[in-house]
Amino acid sequence: MASSIFDMRLSGGHPALELVNTLDSRRGRWGPDFLRSFDDVLAFVERLQLIDARGLASLRERAAVDPGKAEDALANLIRLRETIYTLFIAEDTDAPYPEPALSTVVEMARAGRARQTLLKSNQNFVWALPFDDLSDIFHLFAIAATDLLTNRSGRRRVRECKGDNCGWLFLDRSKGGRRRWCSEASCGVHSRVKRFRAHGDDR
Repeated sequence: MASSIFDMRLSGGHPALELVNTLDSRRGRWGPDFLRSFDDVLAFVERLQLIDARGLASLRERAAVDPGKAEDALANLIRLRETIYTLFIAEDTDAPYPEPALSTVVEMARAGRARQTLLKSNQNFVWALPFDDLSDIFHLFAIAATDLLTNRSGRRRVRECKGDNCGWLFLDRSKGGRRRWCSEASCGVHSRVKRFRAHGDDR
């Protein structure tokens, strides 16, 4: 079982969903929360390879200079995480996107896109955040969430893991589109073992 941001599984299949899954469980129990400090946030985005070394160093320096602002950025990111969860859990049941959650994510993404600059990357140009302000952390994930929304017709719906003490969200990329678990090796095996034991008790 994971105990920190450093050993949590990355099973969501998309940065916005990996953010949602930094809360270890939403079914049966709540937590623990792997985002306990701004250092955890930086370690998380580094694991996802969303920010280069220069951007990470810039954010780390700004967090050290203003710890209070770093705490605010962490709190804002956690609020965004829960809003993204509210938005995409709707896909699991084919429900409409909740308008308040959709509006919040869109507004945060719009603010982030206004801060982006066009940079040359190898032979291409990419839009990138400057990462010269701690707010760019939650702008990064708001933009990722809207990218997931705008690609809705090009992917299967987001699913919720049905495992006990889980509830993580993931993109279903299975061949038949019937995946139930965030990970076959963890929640899938646990659920099958539990079902087998329950059948044994019935005999």
